[in-house]
Amino acid sequence: MVQKSSKNWQPSEHYKLTDTLKEIIFETQNNITVIAGPGTGKTETLAQRANYLLQTRQCRHPQRILALSFKVDSATNLKKRVELRCERHESRRFDSSTFDAFYISTVRRFVSFLPDWMDFDSNVEVMPFNWQWWDQYQKTQLSGQFFNFKPTTENPRLHIPQNLGDSPSGELLDFWNYCAKNKSIDFRMCSALAFFIISNNQVVRDLYKSTYKYLFLDEFQDTTNSQYNFIKEIFKDSDINITSVGDTNQMIMVWAGANPEIFDRQKVDFKTKIIPLTINHRSNSRIIQFINHVHQEISGDDSIDLVYEGTRSDEAAKDCLGARSFSGVSKEANFISLKINELIKVDSSLSAHDFALIIRQRAEDYYNDVKEIFDANKLSLRNEDRLITPNGIKIQDLLTEPLSELLILLIRKSYSLLDYTQKAELDQFASRLTGLNINVDRDFKKIQTFIEFTSSLIDFSDGIENSISAVISSIKPETLLGLFSQYTPMHLEKVKDSFCKLFLDSYEKFDCDVNLAINDFSGINQVKLMTIHKSKGLEFDSVFFVDFHDDTWWSLRNAVQGSDIQNQIEELNAFFVGLSRAKERLFFTKNRGNWPPLIYDIMKSSNQIYKLKDPIV
Repeated sequence: MVQKSSKNWQPSEHYKLTDTLKEIIFETQNNITVIAGPGTGKTETLAQRANYLLQTRQCRHPQRILALSFKVDSATNLKKRVELRCERHESRRFDSSTFDAFYISTVRRFVSFLPDWMDFDSNVEVMPFNWQWWDQYQKTQLSGQFFNFKPTTENPRLHIPQNLGDSPSGELLDFWNYCAKNKSIDFRMCSALAFFIISNNQVVRDLYKSTYKYLFLDEFQDTTNSQYNFIKEIFKDSDINITSVGDTNQMIMVWAGANPEIFDRQKVDFKTKIIPLTINHRSNSRIIQFINHVHQEISGDDSIDLVYEGTRSDEAAKDCLGARSFSGVSKEANFISLKINELIKVDSSLSAHDFALIIRQRAEDYYNDVKEIFDANKLSLRNEDRLITPNGIKIQDLLTEPLSELLILLIRKSYSLLDYTQKAELDQFASRLTGLNINVDRDFKKIQTFIEFTSSLIDFSDGIENSISAVISSIKPETLLGLFSQYTPMHLEKVKDSFCKLFLDSYEKFDCDVNLAINDFSGINQVKLMTIHKSKGLEFDSVFFVDFHDDTWWSLRNAVQGSDIQNQIEELNAFFVGLSRAKERLFFTKNRGNWPPLIYDIMKSSNQIYKLKDPIV
């Protein structure tokens, strides 16, 4: 591709540049913080910014762009969008990763910089720690001595030395030796090791500084102190250009360590300029009015005054916002399932997967209570929060795994089910796996040969697990690990087992019809049930906020009773995140008790919530 000048550059895919978007995308001198609320297209804005910086050579070869996200699916989604908008020689200089993956990469790459007493190598596994292993190790290796060594509420980091440079002794040394012997550490330990490496080695910091010209920080409101300190340690006193994107009203990870003061810290440390992004592309005008009302009610006095604007000219129906109480969970579920059927009947463009049931907590319990009722009303309900296999991964997490996406594409290829868009995605994926340039004819032919061979390994007559294992062996686990740092042997095995189990269930459910199995596996024609935290970043035509009573919002109730302002803010933010997933309809239902008082006051004062009418049957 010929280099584009900054003046002549245009965004891809009919992306309309407003004055605010131009200010964000074209900024190359100042660090900026984009306050991007729900539905404002922050991921696409970051992708277009990367597109601009790479194509106009504001980020010149060999310099790169580093994008750090909180969740794997966010990092993967952003990387995909950049790959679709840039040629390979440009997009390969865009590194999109989670913080955890960046820590892992740092530890594996610079493991030789760790203290001598740490006997780790580059093959170290990072995973949630299995304390049963430690108990068993103590029994078998330490002559029955038992140490009260598990992390406690008071000291959750007991297993991490205060100063990694000092050699520990006693039980602490035994613990680290155990980890080294098993080549296994947990994520907190990995974070500590990565910070030790970069804080004690100027050569590592200089390498990162010279490698990255631009830094994107997605979901910035969820950034923890340790994550922020890691970034600050590397890039302080450098010419890095930082773009942070987040929304204080969507800060719902304080329980996991997110720092409520993170925007203020960055403003002081990196002199960031704040740019509000307020055009909501997702919701209709009435839902946006409700979003604005909730935003004003839950925002603090020191927050930025934002008013979100929609992009639609049509007037939304009054009954797109509603609430209703029921005398039991069965009646609630029956109403919702009939309502969904009615809406699908009225609008033929809608399918079951356009609807979501969002719940504050305990999705599994609610699913068990209502599944039969949905079945009776001929609707399939899927609990996205369900673990597929014991000690495995959850359905929603599996579907965002890059390996899952690749395997589905290869299955489609094997059974001649690829459409044009899917073929392009498979070509891009194969290009990354092989390191070949899709835009060079000779390389393109090799990529097609690779795809043909790999997809030919899929033969379900020999068993799904055998086919998937053959594909992974052909690709080579080390190749996957090189592209996606989460694919350590243990995690790769979890993904493979979970994929095979879920796909096999769908395959058998539809009598070995591969096309129907793929749709079922992917959640097509299934109503989604998910927690608020899992709904973040997603959107649906219609959202039912279910089981919406005081007992499920007990944390908010306790926060109000205990005058815990910070916890109140986080709970109200969770409410804001859930409601802002809706495009056309937003309904609140409860099956017992009272509405959460603080939230009920907000809903009532909006004068926009109507009583839901019974569906026409």
